Amino acid sequence: MDLAQLDRNTMDGFLVDVPTGSTINGKLGDLYSCSGAAQDGFVLEVEPGKTYLLRLMNAALFSEYYLKVAGHRMTVVASDANYVRPYTTDVVAIAPGETMDVLLPADAPPGRSYYMAALAIQAPEPDVQVPPTITRGIVQYRSSSSDVAVDGVVVPAADPAVVMPDMPDQHDTTISFHFHGNLSSLRRRHRVPPARADDHMLVTLSLGSVCRDGGRACARSDSDESIIVGTMNDVSFRAPTAAAMPLLEAHYYGRGDMAMAAAAGVELRALPDAPLRVFNFTDPAYIPYGPKEAPLEPTEKQTTVRRFRHGAVVEVVFQDTAVMQSDSNPMHLHGHDMFVLAHGLGNYDAARDVATYNLLDPPLKNTVVVPRLGWVAVRFVADNPGTWYIHCHFDFHLSMGMVAVFIVEDGSSADTYLPPPPADLPKCGSNKGGLYLPEEFYLQK
Repeated sequence: MDLAQLDRNTMDGFLVDVPTGSTINGKLGDLYSCSGAAQDGFVLEVEPGKTYLLRLMNAALFSEYYLKVAGHRMTVVASDANYVRPYTTDVVAIAPGETMDVLLPADAPPGRSYYMAALAIQAPEPDVQVPPTITRGIVQYRSSSSDVAVDGVVVPAADPAVVMPDMPDQHDTTISFHFHGNLSSLRRRHRVPPARADDHMLVTLSLGSVCRDGGRACARSDSDESIIVGTMNDVSFRAPTAAAMPLLEAHYYGRGDMAMAAAAGVELRALPDAPLRVFNFTDPAYIPYGPKEAPLEPTEKQTTVRRFRHGAVVEVVFQDTAVMQSDSNPMHLHGHDMFVLAHGLGNYDAARDVATYNLLDPPLKNTVVVPRLGWVAVRFVADNPGTWYIHCHFDFHLSMGMVAVFIVEDGSSADTYLPPPPADLPKCGSNKGGLYLPEEFYLQK
């Protein structure tokens, strides 16, 4: 199945496509067998005494991972292309869309090889469970005179056994919570977060449902009459059709929500600054399908946008909810970095939690992990004019509509104005030769 078909299935409410394997640098590793043959794994050859910089990226569609190397500790030095205060750990937690730069010292006894293992994590029951996946490569110390080669692979003569790290439980999401909470930035004068925000938003991340026939009255709670969708503040994003003008062009020509909507040929809705429904967001009783969560399901599909003046300091608190699932949510903002001020478990309470904000050395990231049944507070400066996706980086949440568009207005100087579209910019629905683009280039059917 290709990714376009996977997206179509998700948008149609068919949530049966789950991962069956994991890879490191595209290699399945020896835990998988295709056509009865063990798969080659990734091999990192190292020299004793040297330190290696590993640039890690989670390119998965579905899962956050725990990465460990047996017999070694790693030092995180950067995340999302921003330096962090060096943090030494034996496990790295990395969500889809995140990057981590880590230093790996080759300081283990060189007479052995060591597995590098990546374990996909998931929320515990009553969340829907998928088969656990783990993959592994090998950190192999460069051969000494006593090592031997078997079919081109060096096997240390002193101890041919490869050491496997002790992996966390796949349901233990607290490791990710504490890992991300231990990240801080190198204190630099120009990298201090603004002390106050101009705009404040509380954004709940949830699931809901819409009627399959487009109406408002249908059976809910895992019924074939409804489609499960992702929501931000109880609204699910509807991407403009291929026939509509792209939102970036519509913003350039329209410069204002009404004019922009007219230019794009779509109806725009302002993303609410607070959830439309207020309840105990993290009550686990809402996770199973049933009468308790059913009243919270009905939602609607809209093209949701939120406009900010150029230079505005924006504070967003992302709140995870337990409606039908309790996954963490890696939220990714295009075009900007965010100061991660604080995170916590349970429901966000401004009267209590603002006092915990780190305004001295918070990490600067473009993907922030909203913890399972918890929250994260971020600030960013809206200084990049244009239209920018804000979305969950779990691909199925993205396809289901856990998306909005942030619009940043022009500034007052020439270098803060959005430039015009290139004269030869291909139009949606056709290329320069007038041929239609493949269906998978569109964001909806």
